[in-house]
Amino acid sequence: MDDMLGREGVRRLLGLEDPEHYAPKAVRRRVLAPVGSIARERIEVDTWDDDTIPCLLLTPQAPAGPTVIAVHQHARAFSLGKTEVAGLSGDRTMAYGLRLAERGVRVLIPDLIGFEERQRNWSASGGDDEQFDALLRIAGGSSLQAKHASDIATLTTWLTDQPEITGSLGIMGHSLGGQVAFFSLAFDPRLSVGVINCGVGTLASFAKHRLKHNSAWFVPGLAAAGDVPAVARTLQGQRVFLSAATSDPWFPMDGVRSVLASFGPRVCDSYLFDGEHEFPAEAMELACSHFADRPS
Repeated sequence: MDDMLGREGVRRLLGLEDPEHYAPKAVRRRVLAPVGSIARERIEVDTWDDDTIPCLLLTPQAPAGPTVIAVHQHARAFSLGKTEVAGLSGDRTMAYGLRLAERGVRVLIPDLIGFEERQRNWSASGGDDEQFDALLRIAGGSSLQAKHASDIATLTTWLTDQPEITGSLGIMGHSLGGQVAFFSLAFDPRLSVGVINCGVGTLASFAKHRLKHNSAWFVPGLAAAGDVPAVARTLQGQRVFLSAATSDPWFPMDGVRSVLASFGPRVCDSYLFDGEHEFPAEAMELACSHFADRPS
């Protein structure tokens, strides 16, 4: 069954329409103070399901290469999101949105549901709120991963409608951001290039090593459909750079290697580094080059 999943199968697995179906209901833009030569805007995108995605848009003086959606990590740091990726707060090694903009790449950085401006604030625990939200979505026939994918598709639709953005589109992320990038690439072929750092494994490896991952990993039917490797096989005509740490406690190498072996020919370049769950300088440089050195 896993070899027959296909891109349409991924969409059915997530319970979503074609990605072009997800378009903003409204968009608000506000110019912010630049950072050096990098222009900044605040973008608020109203979604099909009556939600709002706050974003930062970083635009270099002469944008080159693809326009990239840069998605933040999890780390159970629910007060952080887009501002960490933009280099305004949190861990500076996670400022890959700013690094891309400094390399001349236009970058859109959203908050995922549950983080920074989109914290649920249902209880004193962001983790409890995330789990409850995921369970409610599963009970309704959907999943938290589907919410992430439809939000990214909404942003992708908005980007395709902007007259100043004429080149290709890509996506990048670390950890949860890499997970969201992976599923978005499988769901939406409009994203032609992607970077995933410490962000993929298999449900089988999570179960084997008793890893309680973020709730979005647990998509109903994913294991029966062939697990994450079956999703990797659906990527076609896209170029992915995947970096992973050999001692990552969250993504054991048996699962990572299983996913890597499942990408089709000429889809994925990989870089395995000695370390744990991190985004070291050498991996960051390779990741940024994957976009900055690519034609628009």
